[in-house]
Amino acid sequence: MATKKYSFLLGLITLICSTSVFAQEAVWSDSSYYQSGKLPQYNEFMNNLYAFPPKPRNMWEVGVKLGSPMVGGDIPSNYPGFGWGVHVRKALGYSFSLRAELSSGTSTGMSWRAANNYGANPAWTKNGYKANSVNPITGARTNATDQVFYNYKTKVGNLSIEGVFNISNINFHSATTKMSFYVLGGFGLGWYNTHVNALNASNAKYNFNSIPSGTYETRSATRTALKNLLDDSYETEADVPNTMKLFGGTGRFTSTMGMGLAVRLSKRLNIALEDRMIMFRDDLLDGQQWSEQAFGNPVYTRNFDYYNFLSLGLNVNIF
Repeated sequence: MATKKYSFLLGLITLICSTSVFAQEAVWSDSSYYQSGKLPQYNEFMNNLYAFPPKPRNMWEVGVKLGSPMVGGDIPSNYPGFGWGVHVRKALGYSFSLRAELSSGTSTGMSWRAANNYGANPAWTKNGYKANSVNPITGARTNATDQVFYNYKTKVGNLSIEGVFNISNINFHSATTKMSFYVLGGFGLGWYNTHVNALNASNAKYNFNSIPSGTYETRSATRTALKNLLDDSYETEADVPNTMKLFGGTGRFTSTMGMGLAVRLSKRLNIALEDRMIMFRDDLLDGQQWSEQAFGNPVYTRNFDYYNFLSLGLNVNIF
């Protein structure tokens, strides 16, 4: 799923980059968007005495947003989560601008399928859970004493620089646009901190064996039973990669892709519905990187996790 979504966004941005010219939103009919030294050309253009309007001021925008993040990984995410973001954006032309963004969010998740092959995941084994195992000498197999249901709570932060391509009104058929569609892409630095709810209020392991493994059709009942069993502690640090540390968590270089729709409220204000996907090139955002194969010697899961942030923001345009 992550690969398909990443490829779609990459293809869309590539298409826009190959067909778009630079553009800030078309504001050529409003004299307030021009510096005083360019007003003579503006007046000549408006009176049909000059073929082209002057270049308008490149504007600044500041914005805040709230929304719901989720981790796309090996464990189903709970929805909604909570996240926020702030950005500063500088227009460089008619359709292209640069944006610096800081965002943060918390996502949780829980599996409805029981797992028995978690022997390589220290978040469970160090708390006394006994997984499938194989005797390295005799090859004898021992079934898990304790089944578990994977869960996580992840706090994610990201600081990025993004190019924003406004694909509305590229041919300037109207003086101003009420709606602006845009796509974005960029790079940055991210960090995350993931914990697992493996122990109850008495610091004892849960009796997950009392809950049957669910199926897709019965997932709602299984998750309800798990919520009744679990507290909200998330006391155990999840499996952690051996990489750089940042702000008390795991640090990664990230890439960002997304798209949005901005609706103008006034000359200076707009609201924007936006979806951003942040790629960490890491499979431990949800604390789980092992599959149920092979018995006693699990292998890595297939895809990296990604962080998705759907948000609604308020933006202010300033000179």
